[in-house]
Amino acid sequence: MFNSTYFRELNTTVFDIETTGLFHSRDCIINAGFCSPDGTVWQNFTEDPADEARVVEEALEMISQADAVVTYNGDTFDLPFLLRRAQKYGLCERLPLLWSVDLYRWLKKYWPGAASMKSMSQKSVEEAFGLSERRTDEIPGGDCIPLYNYYLQTKDEKAKDTILLHNADDVRQLARIAFKCNFLPYHDIAFREGFLFKAGSRKILTKGSAFKKNALVTDVRLEKGLLPVSAYEDQYHLEYDMFTGKATLEIFPAEKEGFLYVDLEKIPGAAETCKELPAFHSGYLILAENGEPGTRACNALTKAALSAYFND
Repeated sequence: MFNSTYFRELNTTVFDIETTGLFHSRDCIINAGFCSPDGTVWQNFTEDPADEARVVEEALEMISQADAVVTYNGDTFDLPFLLRRAQKYGLCERLPLLWSVDLYRWLKKYWPGAASMKSMSQKSVEEAFGLSERRTDEIPGGDCIPLYNYYLQTKDEKAKDTILLHNADDVRQLARIAFKCNFLPYHDIAFREGFLFKAGSRKILTKGSAFKKNALVTDVRLEKGLLPVSAYEDQYHLEYDMFTGKATLEIFPAEKEGFLYVDLEKIPGAAETCKELPAFHSGYLILAENGEPGTRACNALTKAALSAYFND
């Protein structure tokens, strides 16, 4: 994963939290763990309930330095839980602009082997990928809660170390799973789920693309407060709202004999960046054939057009 074209130039981190329960309104974060692609682990432990605000703030600082955050079921648990705890302490109302890569969701949807799995738990996937022997922790995740309660009562460093070892193995193993995921269809995933790229130092996050009445439509997120954009050209429209940071790019290809294609000279930035693509022919870029999108070409064209407008 980390070596694919969509991640190669991004600062990517793996993220996981341990909590005292499933409910952000009454439960708290025990610790937050991060792992870089090279295996370096960073952890922060909540020494007592009054210490949680510090752990949350420092986890947010780590996330703000990343472009992409890899989790396992993080879209529905880890990231929302962190945000709700941050809101409780008045630290932030929304997470910074980032590409949330939930490997649980990606594997369940795009890994052919998922259909034969009895469980899609992280440990089950580790076993399927031949990674089980790399894990050294001594407890299942559910044991972190009573062990943490014991630590609060006794300050037994061994209990703390056991929790941290479990969390460190979780993030290291998730990074190892990511390295095993070269088989995933990244062009298709980026097209359907969205991807993040940089124009200069500015982050641009697409939220997925689709053909609607033969127009290629992409929803986009950027930082707020940039100069507003309303571009209406023959082959594309681009609208950016400076107050919300939301943008929509529509590209209008021509159609002939089942092909949808664009003249690269008509799309800003495309002539310079898309000529090496397999879908490029004689000044034109084929975006779809017989109703099937060429996801690599569509992603590259979207990136070129947005970069031309928003490069800082």
